[in-house]
Amino acid sequence: MTHAPSLVLGAAGFLGLNLVDALIAAGHQPRCGRRVRTNVLALRQRKVPLVQTDFDAPETLRAAMQGVEVVYHAGGHYPRLSLEPEKERALGLGRLERVLDAAAAAGVRRLVYVSSTATVAPRADGQPSTEADVFAAPPPWGAYHDLKWHLEARALAETRLDVVIACPGACLGPWDLRVGTSAMLVGLARGLEVPHPDGVVSWVDARDVATALVGLGTHAAPPRRLLVAAESLRLQGLLEVAARFYGVTAPPPMPDADALALADAEEHRAAAGGPRARLARELVDLIIHGPVIDASLARTALGVTWRPLRQTLEDFDAWARRVHFIPPKSQEPAA
Repeated sequence: MTHAPSLVLGAAGFLGLNLVDALIAAGHQPRCGRRVRTNVLALRQRKVPLVQTDFDAPETLRAAMQGVEVVYHAGGHYPRLSLEPEKERALGLGRLERVLDAAAAAGVRRLVYVSSTATVAPRADGQPSTEADVFAAPPPWGAYHDLKWHLEARALAETRLDVVIACPGACLGPWDLRVGTSAMLVGLARGLEVPHPDGVVSWVDARDVATALVGLGTHAAPPRRLLVAAESLRLQGLLEVAARFYGVTAPPPMPDADALALADAEEHRAAAGGPRARLARELVDLIIHGPVIDASLARTALGVTWRPLRQTLEDFDAWARRVHFIPPKSQEPAA
């Protein structure tokens, strides 16, 4: 069977690597975009073709998209800090515009854009939110929510090619090389303090997100917008499950105001040249304001199923120990 030529932007990232694996498993040979300074060891291990794609160099995007029918855009701008929302918005929108221009010029048939559940609005009737629930204006909760709303709105407004949107929840699982959403799991496993507020988190295994993305790229008539989450639960409950898995005790949650104050202080310290923030502001905003999500459309429209949390924790743990993010079991702190 022949498959439409595809390009993965952000291929070396957490979702990107899992997407590459899912495409290969489905019989595709994706072209994988990379920046000059990107660590591509994991991609080289997969023996996939690499092409330079710099979001600030439009000519590299146009060249990479020649002959491509489907572009998977998993490399949308992610602000490292939340201190300059207008700057982050302008940077993100400019880069997305260059991707859309290049795709239109190259005759790309479909672009699968990876957004975020940050764009999912809670329902006034208290029912779980679905694909129809979108904020009418940017939610006023920080740079991350503002940026993701504007990026998704721009992507949905595109008319030169078919654009479909995936909104994944908090991704867990193997290949989180930058230790993003997995940071709390690593912290628990190492016996560290894990500061956090409590609120609703819609988690999902990154491998299931990858399956959904492949479906959006290959289905003849996919949904225009798709929520991708295994379940919505309180973050404290998820951490207690993970803590039992590691034989430790989950710390109690912080009051929302304290979590916001800590995240802001940590970001200012990081911006002044300090180490990475212990608690990211976008994570606090996502947890405090996260709606309960109904992601059943992924199953009914694309046949996506969700791994149980226990399996995700076991697979992440095996991978994290292999890459030494978590020490061997003999070196774990006593419970």
